Amino acid sequence: MAKFRNLIFILLLGFLFVEVLIVFPSRLEHEDEAEVRARVEAQDKTNKEKEARLARGEKISEPSNLAEQRMQGVHFVESQQGARDWELFAASAEGNQGLGNVNLQQVKVLFYNKNKVEFTVTGDKGSMDSKTKDLSVIGNVITRSENGYTFETPSVFYSSKTRVLDSPEQVLMQGPKEVSGDGLRLKGHRMKVFVDTSKMIISEKVEAQKPEKDGKRVDIAADGAEFSSKNREAKFIGKVQVTYDKMKLEGPEASFVYKAGENILSAIAVVGGVRVSDVDKFATSESVNLDLLANKYIFKGSPKVIQNGDELSGDEIIFLDGGKRVKVERVRAKVENREQ
Repeated sequence: MAKFRNLIFILLLGFLFVEVLIVFPSRLEHEDEAEVRARVEAQDKTNKEKEARLARGEKISEPSNLAEQRMQGVHFVESQQGARDWELFAASAEGNQGLGNVNLQQVKVLFYNKNKVEFTVTGDKGSMDSKTKDLSVIGNVITRSENGYTFETPSVFYSSKTRVLDSPEQVLMQGPKEVSGDGLRLKGHRMKVFVDTSKMIISEKVEAQKPEKDGKRVDIAADGAEFSSKNREAKFIGKVQVTYDKMKLEGPEASFVYKAGENILSAIAVVGGVRVSDVDKFATSESVNLDLLANKYIFKGSPKVIQNGDELSGDEIIFLDGGKRVKVERVRAKVENREQ
């Protein structure tokens, strides 16, 4: 009999260490980290009390079928190398905690970077691989960064090995609100979120709009876009086309520049060989900086402007008052011969 009790004790002890599983409130909003830690510590205390009772030979009622379980209000925590990787909440879970997948309903996952929440993912349902700790979330999926970017996708898949979130389908992004009003809106395909580097990348078919003051708007088309959960950094790459007011700019890379310490888009920088056109002129330059706050456009790197057949070049060309006035450093002009 003593050997039988010891065997039962070992089996139950092993089960207790398969996963940390905690009942949590039905609401799935963001919780304070201190509250989460307190609940985890409370569950650890409960587990130790169960171990002590088993060691004393006391009977503890457990589910008759340990392999397949249905659980209401569950919470899993996964750590890597002493640091928290992710924390998962679900309204219900069904499956095998030790082998195979655990199927989840009404899912919320917090992804950590250096023990701080970096991204939050919510969705209708999902699954967890009990061995690899890989996750999937499917149906009305929302991925939020801590600085206010929101990404809507049909699904997202997480690799615990690479710590990358991958959504291979259409992405709708809403940027954080700004002083001037709504933030950037974007549509694209295939999103990857790199938790360790705090980067969000959309790699295909990017189209974006950013409303500005006085009814103006910035429209962008690009092959891809990159954002950060640490700041307002925004970069567009690969066959970029920027339209602002009546001006169109084309180049391989464009960046949004924000005023230091404020959520105000101050400039758009296009680099790598830029072609610019509007209703009455055409220009080329190595780089162009649209200073939105000062309403001026700065051309650098062999800038050249052609207007009404006349060619203007110099070391630097600045269009002031939205292009109404021109300032040229070390001007070089070529005027087309016209018959009198």
